[in-house]
Amino acid sequence: MEKSTQVPLVARELRILVQSLTNCLATCKVHDKKPDSPCEDCDAARTLRTKLQALAGA
Repeated sequence: MEKSTQVPLVARELRILVQSLTNCLATCKVHDKKPDSPCEDCDAARTLRTKLQALAGA
């Protein structure tokens, strides 16, 4: 089981993280080569982005 860590962030920081994850997903090298390929990093990034968006109220 992974250790849980809490990091206090303000709304602006959450928006930056969401934007960064969105940019990362848009530039995935795995999907660039083969769009239907599975990518564990992209799956994790989508999950994290969704969690951060919920926290940010976006």
